[in-house]
Amino acid sequence: MTRTERAVALHKAGSACSQAVFAVFAEDLGLPESVAHRIAGGFGGGMGRQGLTCGAVTGGIMALSLALGGSASVDQDRKLELYGITRTFMEHMADFKGSTACRNLLEGVDLWTQEGRDAMAARGLADSVCNPMIERAVREVERILAQHCLLNTDHCSES
Repeated sequence: MTRTERAVALHKAGSACSQAVFAVFAEDLGLPESVAHRIAGGFGGGMGRQGLTCGAVTGGIMALSLALGGSASVDQDRKLELYGITRTFMEHMADFKGSTACRNLLEGVDLWTQEGRDAMAARGLADSVCNPMIERAVREVERILAQHCLLNTDHCSES
C-alpha cells in the first residue's frame, strides 16, 4: 500500500486529515506513528474544528518540519529554508483546490456543530475534498523529501 493509500485509509478509519498525512511519514523520519498521530490530533478540522488551515496542509507541514527543520534555535539558516519550502508547499496546496482554509474548502460548513458535520456528510465532502487534499499533501511532501534525498529514490542512490 502506498503512503497516499495509507493516509486515505487512516482518514476513512477516523483519523483527522492532519493525523493521516503526518502519521504516514513519521516512522521514515524517526518518530513512532502513534506519537505522530497524537501530535497531529489538535490540527484536525482546520485546527480544533475551527475551519482554519486545512489539516492535510498542517500534517504536511509537520512532516516537512520533522524532516527538514533545525534542531536548535541557533540554526536560523535551516529555519529560513524551511519557511521557503513551507510557503511553496502551501501555494501548491492552495492551487489544487483554491484555498488552504478548511472552512472555504468545505463550503462554509461549521465542523463544530452537528448540523455542519451532517451537511459535510450529506454533500460527500470527505470524498470530494478531504481525501483529495490528503492525497495531494502526501504526494507533495514525498516530492519535496525525495528532492532532499530523505526518501529512498533512484536519483539519491546514484550520487
